[in-house]
Amino acid sequence: MGQIVVTTAAGVVPLLRLPAGLCNVTFWNSALTGTVYVGTSTAVTASNGLVCHSIPTSFFQYVSSGGTQLYGTAATATGTISYILVSDQ
Repeated sequence: MGQIVVTTAAGVVPLLRLPAGLCNVTFWNSALTGTVYVGTSTAVTASNGLVCHSIPTSFFQYVSSGGTQLYGTAATATGTISYILVSDQ
């Protein structure tokens, strides 16, 4: 459980690492001032990223043995990603 601030000046920033195995992730934009886009690559942009809304987004999945890094970028203003990560690790 935590928060990550994403600013437009920072460009693309690492958000959180999803560990290998079963995990349940919920995240949302708690700042409501800027739009944050989320993806699994450092090339995430407003065109190819998942919009992080104020409404919580959840997914439950089995992550591959190497785990997965999520990245974020803010297009217009600073956003704050709040998240809850539950795993079997």
